Amino acid sequence: MRSLRARITWSFLLLIGCSVLGTGIFVALLLRSSYIDSLTTRLETEGRMLAETIAWTDSHPSRRQFQQVAEVYGKALDAQITIFDKNGRVLGDSTGDLSLNYKAYPEVESALQKEKKDPTVIRDNFLHAALPVERDGDVVGAIRISLDIQEVNQSLEKVWVSLALGLMIAYGLAGFFSSRIASSVTSPLEEITQVARDIAQKKFHRRVQQTGKDEVAQLGQAINRMAHSLQKQMETIRKSERRLHSIIESLESGLIMIDPTGKVSLVNRSFERLFGVPAQDIIGRSYKKLTYPYDLTDWITECAESGERMRNEIQIYFPEERMLEANLAPMWVERNGVGVVVVLHDLTAIRRLEQLRKDFVANVSHELKTPITSIRGFSETLLDGAMGDPDTCREFLQIINEESLRLQRLIGELLDLSKIESKQINLKRELIRIDQMVQSVVKTMEERFRAKQQAWSVKIAEPFEVEVDKDRFRQILLNLLSNASNYTPPGGRITVEVEKRDESWLCKVSDTGIGIPKEDLPRVFERFYRVDKARARDSGGTGLGLAIVKHLVEAHQGEIEVSSQIGQGTTFTLSFPMTKKDRNT
Repeated sequence: MRSLRARITWSFLLLIGCSVLGTGIFVALLLRSSYIDSLTTRLETEGRMLAETIAWTDSHPSRRQFQQVAEVYGKALDAQITIFDKNGRVLGDSTGDLSLNYKAYPEVESALQKEKKDPTVIRDNFLHAALPVERDGDVVGAIRISLDIQEVNQSLEKVWVSLALGLMIAYGLAGFFSSRIASSVTSPLEEITQVARDIAQKKFHRRVQQTGKDEVAQLGQAINRMAHSLQKQMETIRKSERRLHSIIESLESGLIMIDPTGKVSLVNRSFERLFGVPAQDIIGRSYKKLTYPYDLTDWITECAESGERMRNEIQIYFPEERMLEANLAPMWVERNGVGVVVVLHDLTAIRRLEQLRKDFVANVSHELKTPITSIRGFSETLLDGAMGDPDTCREFLQIINEESLRLQRLIGELLDLSKIESKQINLKRELIRIDQMVQSVVKTMEERFRAKQQAWSVKIAEPFEVEVDKDRFRQILLNLLSNASNYTPPGGRITVEVEKRDESWLCKVSDTGIGIPKEDLPRVFERFYRVDKARARDSGGTGLGLAIVKHLVEAHQGEIEVSSQIGQGTTFTLSFPMTKKDRNT
């Protein structure tokens, strides 16, 4: 397809060419007609003059006389002069040809007969004019003047040559000016077209650099307004898309979107994390090819067919065991089908908390039931008559006292744990010498260590000050040392080691006791969890000590870790960050 510039140029060339050619042809024909008319008038005038001036007195004119007249006038007029008598016989001819037959020349015959016709005729590149010679009202002969019109043809050839040159010059000028005019018209259109293409390729910053008030300038201004509007709309859409993408990617719940064709169109990172499947492996594929979890594909099909919301729970075992809640909703976004949005909430923590709550209620009930049952049993025995035996009475009262103390400790630790977990305690931080604190706590435990025939030691390479809550940190150490003493047999050793580092300081409590099985290590900080339930209960333990220790350590922005081997002992490592006051001491 030709461009607009080419079409405008060729239109101008065709128009100008046709105009020049038509004008040239008209001018040439007009010149020829004018020239012929001028020659015709000349020949008629000269013929009448000859007809009136030639002496024609004799009834039998002499050929010799008329031949001389014809030759003289032929040279004078630069034309062929032929004189005929009234019978059509040639009396004289300027060329000397006296054998002419008047009947071969209709114009001569018309003149002899005095017919009212055009006396001129063009024949064989000659213009002939035949006029009658009249004397006293009678036609006595005729004169024919013939003029060669080759000069006319030559003049016309010059006109045609001039016309061709003029046409070529006009074509050249027309091509130049039409190209300039077409360029002035099409250049703005080409710029507008290029800007429109760039806008279609999302280059919304492009603008048409056209000024003026004509139609093309108005079109450019309309394109600029459209580009500005599109740019603003696209910026709004991109902002919304970025926000939506950020929201989707930051969701803790897994999300998968199925389009109306049944292909996966969107998967967020939480879905990848929940199922251990990279997004690129499933986006663009049919949801029916999802092999895991197995029930999800059936639910998607059912939701798409019914067009109703669905909610189900599903349990997965890879990459780790989890309990999920699948919420499915139909999505009508296109006319050719129904998509499905699936949101997967991880209920594992909730279910675990529910189980912990159930276990907590059961454990508290069990722990409370034991001392209450003992107190009630022994008190009923005393009331039934055992008070009469002083030894038995004292023994039972001693047991009742121990169980009540145990019940008091349990309730106290439950209250402490509740306050710590609900963030209701306020730490009263102060700078203390860590070596003095450790020595004080160990000294409190010395009698217990001796009673159980256990050795102990404190290792502090360099005394330094730390900023902690003195009472709460003392509670941490007492719980750890009590726990170590409970699970260390006679002859074992308990060690407390404190170490200062660049940005933190450590406190380790180690023992050479029975150790903790590897499978129990992740649960030692749970409430009421006991590795050896019989020994812990015999020692008066409530199963809440390590839970309290963990929460108090975290309240100090610290961390606690445990390492253990069966039969070799256990080590609890407490790590605390160095505060500004700690660094300055």
